[in-house]
Amino acid sequence: MVLLIDQSDITQIELTPREVIDVVESAYRQDGMGLAEETPRFEIQIKGKHLPHIAPGTTSVGQGMAYLEESNVFIISYTFHFDFHKYISQILDPETGETLAIIKRTRGAFGTRPTGLDSGMYRTGAAAAIGAKYMATKDIEAVGIIGTGRIGRGSLACLAEELKFDKVYAHSGRKRDDSFPKIMGEHVNAEIVAVDSVKEVMARSNVLVTGTYAQEPVVKGKWLRKGTHISGMGADGHMKAEMDSEVFRKSSRIVVDSEKCYTIGEIARSFETGAITRNDIQGKIGHVVAGKITGRDTPEDITIFESDGTHIQSGAVVHLIYKKVKEMGLGKEIESSDFFVNS
Repeated sequence: MVLLIDQSDITQIELTPREVIDVVESAYRQDGMGLAEETPRFEIQIKGKHLPHIAPGTTSVGQGMAYLEESNVFIISYTFHFDFHKYISQILDPETGETLAIIKRTRGAFGTRPTGLDSGMYRTGAAAAIGAKYMATKDIEAVGIIGTGRIGRGSLACLAEELKFDKVYAHSGRKRDDSFPKIMGEHVNAEIVAVDSVKEVMARSNVLVTGTYAQEPVVKGKWLRKGTHISGMGADGHMKAEMDSEVFRKSSRIVVDSEKCYTIGEIARSFETGAITRNDIQGKIGHVVAGKITGRDTPEDITIFESDGTHIQSGAVVHLIYKKVKEMGLGKEIESSDFFVNS
């Protein structure tokens, strides 16, 4: 039997930031221990080839695979970005090759702003929070959110699970966003302040999350304080750059979630300008979580976790959704067939 799960089933389960953080952290640790494999994100951009990844005006289809040995999970994923966003995941039993479930997730069209928080936001937010957990200084003055859309919301919700802070400064990356404190005040027990500039966010915060669509840097090295940690979540393609090369030059520790990050605009430009070399990237976030490298050496270090998003990370969250849907008796079971690689 194959369990079919769609968005109506997913909306009936309770998925918390804590649960998502735990499975993503486990996935990173397995990666750091050599117990996980994945393909890079393969994607064909059909329309809007001159535009950044998943920007309004683009259409694309993507595919990838992930295997988590310790979790006994094998996932094949497909993404469709047209005038809708659709994500289809096939969960296989890695021992038998049997298809256990097909999961279809959807979210709003380009340009729509969500009213709540969802698993996709937590997936990215968990990565940001894990980066901060292992790489930020213990003395957190305030959290800064640069980019107040899906990434900013999910990241702040997850940061509140991992760190102790009572003040948040936020800016959209383009303008002041007074709606962000109102929306996130329902999810976070901290004072959230919308400010007039990215520079002001950086001046007041020593943990930063970036989650914008910027193609030209909005986070400048000349504004960077000693001891700051940055979880860079928004730049996920060769045309995107949230941080300038000076930010990377000043950093004491840089880790990535995969080598695909080397092609992200802000890192590629930093290589080209000579601000950093590949030797300045000390490893992957999985190596930090697994204890193979340290997240920082001194309170004054400037640290960066650059995330492009991985199939390992997504696979862990999809498997969590599968388990919770199954536990609640949701979804629709159908007879297996050769179409699903079952006998």
